[in-house]
Formats: sequence, structure tokens, C-alpha cells
Amino acid sequence: MSLRTRLWLVLAALFLLPVVVGGLILALAVPGASSDRLVGSSRTAANAVVSYLADECRTLGLAVRSPALEASSQGAQEAVAAVVDGQYAEYAALLRTDGTALAEAGRLPAGVTSSGSLPQCSEGEAAGPVLAERVSVDGVPGATQVVVAVDLAGDFIRRLQARSGSDGQVLLLDGSRVVATSTDAATTRAIAATAGGRRSGTFEADGWTVRAEPADPLPYTVLFAVVSGEGLRTQPLLLIVFAAVLAAGLLVGAVSRDLSRPFAELTATAERVAQGDLDAAVPHSEAGEAGRLGSALNHMTDELRRSLGELERSRQELRDSLERIGDTLTATHDLDGLLQVVLDTAHVTIEGRAGVVIYRSGEQAQLVAEQGLYEAGLSAPAVVEPGAGVLGRVLANGTSARGRIGSGTPELEPSADEPGGIDVLAVPLRSMSSVVGVLALYGRMDGRPFDANDEDALATLGSQASIAIENVQLHQEAQRLSTTDPLTGIWNFRYLSMSLAREIERSNRFDRPLAVLMLDLDHFKSVNDQHGHARGDMVLRELAERVQEQIREVDTFARYGGEEFVVVLPETTIEGANQLAERICVAVHREPFRADGEASLDVTVSVGGAAFPHHGSSPATLMRAADKALYVAKAEGRDRWHVPGVPSD
Repeated sequence: MSLRTRLWLVLAALFLLPVVVGGLILALAVPGASSDRLVGSSRTAANAVVSYLADECRTLGLAVRSPALEASSQGAQEAVAAVVDGQYAEYAALLRTDGTALAEAGRLPAGVTSSGSLPQCSEGEAAGPVLAERVSVDGVPGATQVVVAVDLAGDFIRRLQARSGSDGQVLLLDGSRVVATSTDAATTRAIAATAGGRRSGTFEADGWTVRAEPADPLPYTVLFAVVSGEGLRTQPLLLIVFAAVLAAGLLVGAVSRDLSRPFAELTATAERVAQGDLDAAVPHSEAGEAGRLGSALNHMTDELRRSLGELERSRQELRDSLERIGDTLTATHDLDGLLQVVLDTAHVTIEGRAGVVIYRSGEQAQLVAEQGLYEAGLSAPAVVEPGAGVLGRVLANGTSARGRIGSGTPELEPSADEPGGIDVLAVPLRSMSSVVGVLALYGRMDGRPFDANDEDALATLGSQASIAIENVQLHQEAQRLSTTDPLTGIWNFRYLSMSLAREIERSNRFDRPLAVLMLDLDHFKSVNDQHGHARGDMVLRELAERVQEQIREVDTFARYGGEEFVVVLPETTIEGANQLAERICVAVHREPFRADGEASLDVTVSVGGAAFPHHGSSPATLMRAADKALYVAKAEGRDRWHVPGVPSD
């Protein structure tokens, strides 16, 4: 047999080795990777559910303070009804000393017989399928506490399932007892029985992969279950691998002894490499074709070691990026910083050359974050009009865009400010089911076009960012509601207290003047008695508008309570406060207060002023001084002002 024939036989045997290696890798590695994905998915979803539970408890903590602040002005029943109507809680009540309800709105959660027995979630308390919060209240006759509650077993558990971002099922346990579930009774019993009261970890239960996470500080355990995937059927593949090995053995055995030894060394080395020993090498003692083949195999293992090292570094960078964005999305309330982190993560993960984030605030969409535009020599529009250009169409339609800008496709035609002749990948950012922004990348570092996998990865990142954006908006709205008077739209007493303390500290530190004016509507009770409270509310709103026309942007205008208002005047002397008090009195009585279909009302206001530190050196003493000056103005005949130390008419 010629050397050519013998070499052909050996190469035929070696040709089957990649089949063996590939089959073994496929049979052993793929099922394990599928299982790892299931475990990671269930862990991410469970953590999202735990985060939403904590957010709901914080939301209840903000909502429970609203009736305490508003009951004295709006009435007890209206105050608790506002919490339920605003969907901040499913039940709200003002409680008497004995625990009975003075006023309540909504429906008590199932199984709760008394609102006085509701727990306090901010203190880590819970009672079955109920999440509740309570706070003491002063200034409401007959009431000592406010409570709000949410029924975990109702629509709330379905919202938890939706917020998980996965198709799995959610179970909420109190110890070993199931208090809420999104699946059927049989599945619930199977999963709960397998859990065995454990607080954390991953386990299999009757065809489900289940992740348990403690909902600290609440005494609940969150179980998130996803259907276990069926592993690859490896038996036919193993038969093929076995047949290939047998054929290779027969072919190798047919060659002569002088060729079997070098190729046996090559085979042994290749098997060690296939098993993960990348330090294996073929000795360079053989000459001819076998020696050249050994050198080539050694070069392959060297390249494989280098590639695996680069892959591990890339994986570590991806893990670090995901950890950073996970921490940011769950903890930050800085919207601009959050969007910049999202863009940085997308830029690193997908290896884009440059990227932007467009965010819509009101009717205008603006550029709020960019990465690499200057380095890439690109430009992006500072303001994006919905429907105009690639980014504007994504913003208007809520659909992703992928391809080369200006390639002739209508969806990829650029606006005047957008770059042309470069690949783009853009996905929408949503909040409350509405498109509020666009996350876009321009070009890849390696020059390849964006593919479907890149689009899926960026869409997943965009979905996580959308949840975080919605959380930030909810936080900002809750902050606004906690410091704003709902009737007049100006600051409330809580914000006034913080602002006055801050301004006194600044004036004291920098030796700057500060003044305070206290306003009170004259004979306001007769307006409510003769014309009704609705007309009285209209008078309060118009008064707030007239006063705001007279003050500066730096001044703090707040409703003190009832028909009393306070203006904090930084950088204002006692003479300046006197002049402003005069302008306010004139602005109020210069023309009647009118309303459609009702008689005009002649309304006047009395004003009292005080200056720091002449009349008071603390918020309490300064307010008392302004209040005393107000009563002087009242005693002198109303419709006038009085600032101690300054003559006034």
C-alpha cells in the first residue's frame, strides 16, 4: 500500500475526531447550560418580585401620611377616599382610640375582621395575605391613627407576576403557609410541599424549577417557579459518537506499525485537549507529515487557550456591567444618572461605537445621555420630534429599528441632524405602557452589522430600564404629593417647615436678611357659610394665584392651614417685607373674586410680618412673631398689614 493511501486512511480516521469531540460537548454541555439559564431566570424574577414587595411597602408608607395631612382641610372621609381613589392602597381608614374606624374607604382584605389589627410592614410585620402600614395622626378630632392596606391574594399577586418579567408563577409564603399564589391549587400544594419551609435556594418540584428568596424585612418567602426544560435526547447522539469511535479504531488498526505510534500520540493529545487539558502538547520528535501535524495541533491548543482567556475576560466584564446596572436600576432615583448607566452598559455589552438616550418630558423629547459620539465623529439631534427620522419613528411607533441609516428603507431614513451611512440599533423605553424614550447604538467596534441577537439583548436591557424609569417616576410623584397642597397647588405645611429651617440656617451662616409674611383671609368663614365650601375653595385658589403674581421665584409660598398662608422671603429686609405686604393687600382687594353663574365677592386679607433675627431666631419663634403681627392687623380693622418696627397704613 502506498504512502498516499496510508495517509488517506489516517486522515479519514482523524476526520471523525471532530465529530466525537463535538458530540460529547453537545451531549454534556448543552443540558447543563439550559439548566443554568433556568436557575438564573428564576433567581432574577424572584429578586424582581422581592424588590416590588419592598417598593409597595414604601409606597404604602407614603400613602398613609396623606390622610393625616389632608383630613383637617378636606374632611376625614374625603381624605381616606382620596388614597383609595388614587390607587395607592385598596383600603384606608382613620381609627379611633379603641381601634374602630372613624372613616374608611375601600374593602378590608379577606380574613381581616378589624382594621385595628392590621400590621405595619415598615417594621417587618405582616399578617397573612395583607400588606399594611399605619401612622399616628394629630389634629383630626376623634382619630388617633391612619391605616392603609393591600390584599396580597387579589390583583396584587398578578401584578407581582407581571413585574417579574418572566412567564413563571409566584407564590408568597408566611412560614410554611401559602398566603398568595398565581397558579392553581394542585401546583401550589406541590411546590409548597417541596419547599419545606426553606427561605432561600433553588430546587426542583414536580416539573418546576423553583427559586426561594426571603422578602426581608417582611416575614414572607417568595417562591418563583418556571417550567423545567426537557433536556436534549443524548442517546442517539451517543450511538453516533460510539459508531464513529469504532470506525476510527478499525481504520487506525489497519495501518502499518511504523505509522501507528506517531498518530497514537496525536490522538492521545487530541483527547486530552477535548477533555479540557489545554496544556497537552505533541512531542516534536517525529519528522515528516506526522511532525507537521503535531506542530499544527500544538498551535491550535495555544490559540484555544488564548481565546478562552479572552472569553473569560469578556464574561467578567459582562458580569461586572450587569451588577452595576442591577444596583443602579434598583437603588437610584436619579433619572439622568440611571439612563447614563443603561447606555454605558449597552455600549460595553454590545460593543457599539457610539450611543444615545432620548427621553421625553412633556411634549418634547431631548438628548439626555450620549457615549462615544465625539470620538466616532458623529452627531445626534439635541431635540427629537416624534415621527421625524429614525429615532423619532421609534419614539412615535414604539417599534425597534435595525439596519443602515439612509439605505433606502423608509424606516431608516434620517432626519437632518442624524448621522448617515452607519448601522443603527434603536429600541423604545416605556413607562406606564407609553413610550417615553429611545435607547440607540451607532455601529459596532468590529464593523459587523447589528444582528437579531443584538436586538434581543438591547430590548431586554431596555425592558429593565423601563421598569426602573417607572419606579423613578412613581417616587418623584410620591415626593411631589407629600409636599404639595392638593387644593391650591402650592407648597404644604410640611415643605414650609423644611424650607424655613433651611433658609434660617443659611441666613445665620452668611449673615443675610430673611423675612416671613403670614396671610389670613378676612371673614372667610362667612364665605363658606353663605356660599358653600366649593365657592370657598375657589376663593382660596384665586388668592394663591394673586399672591404668586406678587412674589419672586426664590420665595417660598405655602398653605399654613385653612385660610392661612405663609411667604418665606430670602434676602429680604423688614422694609422689603412691608412693601410686599402692601402689594399683596392691594392685589387681593383691588377687584372682586368672580365665578361663573355666581355673585362676585369682595375679599380682603390681613398680613403680619416678622424678620430674622430681630423677631425670632428659630422657625417656631419667627412664625409666632408673624402670627402676633397678623393679629395686630386683624385688631386694627383687617384689610391691612402690620410689620413690627415699620409704619404702615
